[in-house]
Amino acid sequence: MFNLSRLFGARASHIAAIDLGSNSFHMIVARWENDQLTLLDKLRDPVRLGWGLTEDGRLDDEARDRAMACLDRFGERLRDYPSRSVRIVGTKTLRSIEDSSAFLGDAQSRLGHPVEIISGEEEARLVYLGVAHCIAPGEGRRMVVDIGGGSTEVILGQGMLPELKESLSMGCVALTKRFFYDGKVTDKLIKKARLACQQEIAPVLDRFIDQGWQEVLGASGTIKAAAKVCEQNGWTDGTITIEGLKKIIKAYQDHGKLDLNLKGLSSDRESVFLGGVIVLTSIFESLGIEKMLAADWALREGLLYDLKGRLENRDIRQESVDALAKRFHVNIPKADQVEQTARVLLDQVAEAWGMDNVEAGKLLGWAARLYPVGLDISHTDYHKHSAYIIDNVDLAGCSKAEQAQLAALALAHRKRFPLKKFPMDNTELVLLAMVLRLAVIFNRAQKKTDNPPIQFSVQKQILTLSVPGQWVESNPLTLADLETEAGYVKDIGYQLDIVAV
Repeated sequence: MFNLSRLFGARASHIAAIDLGSNSFHMIVARWENDQLTLLDKLRDPVRLGWGLTEDGRLDDEARDRAMACLDRFGERLRDYPSRSVRIVGTKTLRSIEDSSAFLGDAQSRLGHPVEIISGEEEARLVYLGVAHCIAPGEGRRMVVDIGGGSTEVILGQGMLPELKESLSMGCVALTKRFFYDGKVTDKLIKKARLACQQEIAPVLDRFIDQGWQEVLGASGTIKAAAKVCEQNGWTDGTITIEGLKKIIKAYQDHGKLDLNLKGLSSDRESVFLGGVIVLTSIFESLGIEKMLAADWALREGLLYDLKGRLENRDIRQESVDALAKRFHVNIPKADQVEQTARVLLDQVAEAWGMDNVEAGKLLGWAARLYPVGLDISHTDYHKHSAYIIDNVDLAGCSKAEQAQLAALALAHRKRFPLKKFPMDNTELVLLAMVLRLAVIFNRAQKKTDNPPIQFSVQKQILTLSVPGQWVESNPLTLADLETEAGYVKDIGYQLDIVAV
C-alpha cells in the first residue's frame, strides 16, 4: 500500500523483493548500478502457508508460526533498507484469509516494511515481467505459465507486455491438500484431481486458443523441478513434454504414495510435486501444448524490475490510471487542474503532517484522475460508482490496498464523509481526502479558471485557507461551497477556517 509517512534515506543502490507464496516464501536482493540489476542473494523457505488455510478462511497456528519464523530471518537481512527499496507481496493464500490484518501487522513488524496483498491479475503481470527479463521475447506471442502453491497464472503476451492474464484457483499445495491429504496416491484420486483442474481451466480455454502463441515458457518451482526430473531420468533434454509428465504421474501411480524419491527432485518439494505435475499436465492437455521450456526467473524478479521502474519514475501504475481515465472518458484537462491544486495545497502542509509528498502526491494525482470515472454510469451519486469501479477493476501495478485507498478517496471527494465506508482510522488518508475535496471545490467550474494564490496551513486539527479578498468577492459560489465544506469537516473533528487577506 502507499506508505504516506515521510521517508528518509538516500537513494539506495540495493533493492529487495519478497514473495509470500502459498508454498514457499522467497526473498531476492539485487544491486542496481549502471542501469543494470545484479542479483546478490536469494533465500527460499518452504513454509507451506497454504497447507494451514482452513475451510473458513483462518490460518492455523502451525502455519502461522512457520511463516513468522521465516519472516524473522528475512527481516534481519532487510530491516536497514529504506522502504522505497523493498517490495513485499502476498499471493493466493493471503488473498484467501478471511481477516489478514493481524497477519500483515505481525509480518510488517518482523520485516520492517509493509506487506501488500496483490490480485491474481497483478501476480500474473509480475510473473510475465520476470520471465521476459530472463528470456528475451522473440517474434510473435508467448505463453507463460506459473504454478504456485494456491493458484496458477497463465499469461499471453508479446514483447515485454502481457495481453491476456488469468489466475486459476489451482496450485500444487491446494491440489495436494484436497486430493492427497493422507499421502496416498490412487488412480481414482489422480483422475479426480485432473478433472478438477480441467473444470478450472474450461471457462478461459477459448480465450487462449483463439489468440494462439508461438512459444510456451514455465516459471515456478514445480515447472523447474519437472524439467529437472525429466532430464535426469533421461526422458527429455530438459524440455517439458506431455509424455514426460505422464511418466512422472505413472511413477507415482506405481508407488502409491507421495513420498516417491524421484531422481532430480529435492526432498522439500517431494510432498507437493505430484499436485503441481497434475496441474501442469491438465494445462498441457487442455491447451494442446506440445512443449515448454523452464525459465529461471518469475514473480520475485518481476517485482525487482517493477520496483526499479518506480524508483526511476517509470511507474506502471501511472499508465494504468491514465488508461482507466481514458476508458471512462474523464475530462483530463480538468483532472490536471484538480491535481495541480491538490499538489499546491499538499506541498504547504506535508511537512507539518509528517507526510511524504512524493508518495502522497502520486496518490492525490491518481485520485484526481479517477474520482470522475463514475460519471460514465450516472451523475447521481457518481462518487459511489467511481469507488466501486476503482476498487474492482484490474489496475496493473496496484496492490489491493492501494486500489482500496484510491477508491476511498473517490468515495469521499464530495458530500459528507462516508464514515461507515471510509477508513477513518487511517489519519493520513483522511487528511489527503480533505486536500482532494478542497482541490475539487476550487476547480468545480466547467471552464478552466485560474485559481487564486492559496495559502494553506494547519495547526493540529485546525486547517486555515487564506485567499485574496478580491477573489472572495468575485466567487460567491465557490465561497459558499467552502463554507459548506467547513461544516462537513467539523463532522469529522476538524476545523476549516476561510480567511480573506
